[in-house]
Amino acid sequence: MKPVIIGETFGWFSAGRNRRGVVLCGTLGHEQHLAHRWWRDLSEGIAGTGCAVVRFDYPGEGDSKGSETQLGAALDAIRFVVRFLRDEVGVEEIVLVGLRLGGTLAALVAVEGGVDRLVLLAPFPRGRAYLREMELQGRLIDILPDGGPLPKRPGTLSVGGFTLSSDLRQDLSKIDLRALDRPPARRILLLGPDPAGLAARFADQGARVETGDLPEFATLLSDVTQGRMLRATRAQILRFASKGARPSSTRVLLPPVTDTGISGAGWRDEPVQFGDGLFAMRCRPSAEASEAPVVLLINMGADAHSGYGRQTTTLARTLAENGVVSLRMDLRGIGDSTDRPDGRLPFYHLSAVEDIRAAIDVLTQGDARPVIAVGTCNGAYLAFHAICQDQRIAAAVLANLHCFDWELNHAGETYTVTQVRHVRAYAAMLLKAATWRRILGGVTPIGSIARTVVRCGLTRVFGKLVDRHQPGQTPRPIQARIAELRRRGARLVMLFSAGDLGLRDLHAQLGPLDRAAAILGEPVHIIADVDHTFAAEPAQAVLLREIQRLAATLAPERAAVEGSRPPSAGRMRLVPQRPLQIARAARPAPGSRDTGWTSGPVPTACAGARHAARAASAGMAPIS
Repeated sequence: MKPVIIGETFGWFSAGRNRRGVVLCGTLGHEQHLAHRWWRDLSEGIAGTGCAVVRFDYPGEGDSKGSETQLGAALDAIRFVVRFLRDEVGVEEIVLVGLRLGGTLAALVAVEGGVDRLVLLAPFPRGRAYLREMELQGRLIDILPDGGPLPKRPGTLSVGGFTLSSDLRQDLSKIDLRALDRPPARRILLLGPDPAGLAARFADQGARVETGDLPEFATLLSDVTQGRMLRATRAQILRFASKGARPSSTRVLLPPVTDTGISGAGWRDEPVQFGDGLFAMRCRPSAEASEAPVVLLINMGADAHSGYGRQTTTLARTLAENGVVSLRMDLRGIGDSTDRPDGRLPFYHLSAVEDIRAAIDVLTQGDARPVIAVGTCNGAYLAFHAICQDQRIAAAVLANLHCFDWELNHAGETYTVTQVRHVRAYAAMLLKAATWRRILGGVTPIGSIARTVVRCGLTRVFGKLVDRHQPGQTPRPIQARIAELRRRGARLVMLFSAGDLGLRDLHAQLGPLDRAAAILGEPVHIIADVDHTFAAEPAQAVLLREIQRLAATLAPERAAVEGSRPPSAGRMRLVPQRPLQIARAARPAPGSRDTGWTSGPVPTACAGARHAARAASAGMAPIS
């Protein structure tokens, strides 16, 4: 499939061999973020049947234009895509495939006429039902370590970094598919729960309705690393979407010639396909300095290039508004890039550094422009190893780095058994009255937490014993690697959520925070009341500020004047959440000068972390 711009939406298009076009209408926000990879696979499967296919981001989401999602704009986007397939591609039949709220929106467009078939995957019959579920998900996902809610602006509804505006909530509350006076299409396939009896109602209105189970529904939208559509479900959708499609005329349906870039005030996004199946979005400013530093934004976990809560798209466009070019990439196995040869996700596989180097080739285009690599959690891990291997990277901003080198302190462990929180974090929680209320009330699963801590402790001890009896090549000490980076003039800036699990490894490798900052030659930022994803506004503000500071000091015309070290180099900064009135500055916990720990929320280790948080709040055993 190829990138395409339709109106103000970015999408992917595949030309067909028959007269039928299929539009994939995703759901919104956090749910679609979780569905990205398998939704992409479904679109490619439908394309393989010979139908023309478009999947797209609604305005205000993903890579499309806009800063927030509005109901009218989302409905218009579906209409524009349908018109594109009819007028530009020449299809004669239209199929809409809608996921969750996307199914609800697809039905609202389909009932206007011109849609031949409709696939509804666990649709919401009423907008109020969607809003209630998002409120519940927000309470389960956006939590602090003791189970309390993350700080949010009063009166807002946000889930997993995505905020639903008051206008959107008001418009959604008025939707009720049960009130439709005619079926949205002649042929309908409804899979998954149907508590409102939509299938029976549409059948009574004269539609031919097929129904079926969606047994994988719970995992499809619960964890970005685990979502997989069953073969039987996928095959059923493909059959329904393509059955009876008439062959095209003698002319071949080809992609129309179109500009695949999308522009806004001060920025322009351009999709880039490179290497062997890699994808990235390059964001350019309106006025670009030829020798200015460029920024590479690396995936966090299995999150696609737009980022958790769309933070990476927002960051890239803000940088462009300030004159900085960036590339937000998908590593192989993530987002819109192809699968890795081993079929695994690239989290802590150093082979993924080759993807980063290929992205730098695209970003610099052969020029000797300094590169700033930016990553969170495993993205920070890969950024650190990339800067050690590639001298084109002049600086790296590492947010919530889980560890510098997996083999140094995780021998005998695989990524999936990394414990949810550090033992000291659980001990600190026991000192809080709120924690005991949740334990005594049965809300916090104390037994499963204890089993997790014991299991991970035994795994670590066993791994070290194996290491002693089977010695191999010892990884080079982290301090030596950092010293070498500083000798060549490279910069490392580190940012952490207060109490993040990665602070343990920072202390193990570099010592207490003040000593770590001295070794790095840069401040170590600790931000209070921010979760591991770094999606909150205060965390993003610090991240943006540090990137801009590095870009300014690395710019050739300013480097000679300002030098390579900031005035505050070697000092730690504690950064409170100033934009939120209820936020408080992080204060060092007792003994933190010796341990490198600060008090505050302790996030999980990225991939699978949100699932672990939801499981813990729901009373299930934490997933490690």
